[in-house]
Amino acid sequence: MRYVIYSLFASLLLLSGGAQSQQSITLSNELLQELQKYELQIEELESQFGPLSETILEPLSSISALLETQGNYEALAETQERQFALMRINLGLEHPDLVRMVRAMIATQKRLGDWQAIADRLDLLRILQAAIHGNYSDELFKAVEDQAQWYLTRVAIDGSTRPGRNFMRARALYKELEDLAEDRFGENNPELYPWYYKRANNLAQLVALLNADTGLAGDIYTEIVRVDGVMRLEQYSPYNNAAWFGASRRIALVRGDLLLGEAYLRDGLRRIGKMRNIAEETDDKEAEAMANLYYADFRILLNQGASRSYQRMHEQLLEAGIESQRIETLFNRPTVIPLPIFFDRFADLEAYQAANIAKRDYIAEDLLYVGEFTAWDEDAKSIIKPLSTDPLLRVELPYYQADLSFRISTRGKPSSIDVLSMNPEERFVERRAYRALRDIHFRPSIIEGRPERIRDLQLRYYYFERDD
Repeated sequence: MRYVIYSLFASLLLLSGGAQSQQSITLSNELLQELQKYELQIEELESQFGPLSETILEPLSSISALLETQGNYEALAETQERQFALMRINLGLEHPDLVRMVRAMIATQKRLGDWQAIADRLDLLRILQAAIHGNYSDELFKAVEDQAQWYLTRVAIDGSTRPGRNFMRARALYKELEDLAEDRFGENNPELYPWYYKRANNLAQLVALLNADTGLAGDIYTEIVRVDGVMRLEQYSPYNNAAWFGASRRIALVRGDLLLGEAYLRDGLRRIGKMRNIAEETDDKEAEAMANLYYADFRILLNQGASRSYQRMHEQLLEAGIESQRIETLFNRPTVIPLPIFFDRFADLEAYQAANIAKRDYIAEDLLYVGEFTAWDEDAKSIIKPLSTDPLLRVELPYYQADLSFRISTRGKPSSIDVLSMNPEERFVERRAYRALRDIHFRPSIIEGRPERIRDLQLRYYYFERDD
């Protein structure tokens, strides 16, 4: 343990800039004395009970607390590794304290910016949750979802790895969650709603990234071809030439009315259709109405008409006993789609939208505020940032921001965009926010179940740029 003491002491000297006050020297000496005390205690315990004794854990924990207080995270990470090894030996793989220890290790690696180490710890956490709670437990489901969300986070923050590969790892984990949910809950079970929708939303993210018109799109395309081949990215071209391609050759292309990877988005739409069928079979009018809402949203993403589904949603909400005024108040205000969460209850969607528009200090009086939009990445400025459900796995970034006014068509397309303000006051912020808003998808204003044009809207937009 002596390396820990020397490492901490060196850190303290550096922090003081070589010209320490008497007070800082005294503080350093006190810390050194504390660490030496715990080191001697560990040596005595090792001599008496052996190097793998559980008794060593208490002084190791005290050393960890001192290192964390001083911000010596490299030494803390090494100490925590030893703590975990001793706990695993003495407690076995089914003790809840191991989970708390791994989460503490993740917090340390987050401070160090070691993104791969966090991925490794999350894999370990998944093994522990399966051992402690079983393969179909809520804890295991959360552990797998944490892994998926972390790989989505790494798409934007981890310049040391390929973003496409991180996304494909997340996609595989969401598919695994869907399969686990079907095995756990069986068919036609409303418990499947969140897992079908998480999968559908992830497929929508995939298509949005493929059509991002940036280098990130190319990386995603490469990974899709590597994993899935080209068939699901191809469309029949009206310009096929048998002399060049063969009579039935298909090529990947994008026309004005086509999306690259549209087949994946249709897969997402089919999953929402499954949710709608479950609600219908269980005679849950409110859940069926909400499924119709999301079904219509996905049709907008596919550049298709959604009026019929929105109208059916409106009728079913009334049948379910939702007051007309509440329906109109909620849906008159456009919102960014796809929503990150499936709500099978109208009140939950109301609460979500209320939280999104709660900040009112920067709203222009003559504009209808539709909320905030935080972009995923500098190469995905029109795709909303996936947000982990676990605060431990959220990485804070420095954001640029802009307030924009605009109008929306009946198909959710923004137009007449104007940048009201920006921070910092730089031309590039205005230009990039303007371009991003053009490609953001909205659910249009819905009045009595019918999409309507609406003007005089306001959105606050955030995005960041990597240093690398």
